[in-house]
Amino acid sequence: MSFLSKITRWLQKQNAVMLIYRSLFNTYEKHWDFHARSRQSTISHILSGVKSEEEFDRKGRDFANFLKKMIRPGSVVLDLGCGIGRVSQFLVPHCTEVHGVDVSGRNIRLAREKCRGIKGLFFHKNNGRDIKLFADNTFDFAFATLMLQHLEKEDALSYLLEIHRVLKPGSSVYLDFLNILNTWNLKMFINHSKRYKYESVAKLRYYTKNEVRALLNAIGFKVLEITVDIYIRVLAEAVKPG
Repeated sequence: MSFLSKITRWLQKQNAVMLIYRSLFNTYEKHWDFHARSRQSTISHILSGVKSEEEFDRKGRDFANFLKKMIRPGSVVLDLGCGIGRVSQFLVPHCTEVHGVDVSGRNIRLAREKCRGIKGLFFHKNNGRDIKLFADNTFDFAFATLMLQHLEKEDALSYLLEIHRVLKPGSSVYLDFLNILNTWNLKMFINHSKRYKYESVAKLRYYTKNEVRALLNAIGFKVLEITVDIYIRVLAEAVKPG
């Protein structure tokens, strides 16, 4: 963790200055841009506890290997909340194209630098709420990992609606959500609520399995698989009329 990140964490603990902090970084874009001052600073913020870029990339490769089993050959894939391309760079050899989307312009710049020259990999900045830059029925597969947990639930719902819109009928999406009923998560939530009076815009949000299933069903997804531990991990199919 960088010195500036440590100072930021300390400031977040001080209720007297938290209002100033939140006024300065009161949007998703400002928050993630602040933590994307360099490749190393964004790496440590995306995956806390990671000590090197090599470890960061190894975890991205492992997750890409997990996802590739869900993807048909020749697919066009959406990576929502792509950061600096942690997963996309290793997933694209198994697809025709991967399109990474992130609210942080700095993350997108770092992603393009890091992944320069990788064929079929594209990065796009969005507004933090929708993905209107893509037409309906564009993608064969989509995924959002370690991302929805940082959004207000209304904004997460907007993204889920958008994912459904841009997926082709019968195509699949992988999603993960923090599970509030997990003992560790519940403890973290209670401790965090006691410590901080004012919150970061990207604070963690938690769900239950039934909540996730109900949301996805209401949007028009058919849940194919759902597993629960610290995370609620879901593979769902986009069901569309006609």
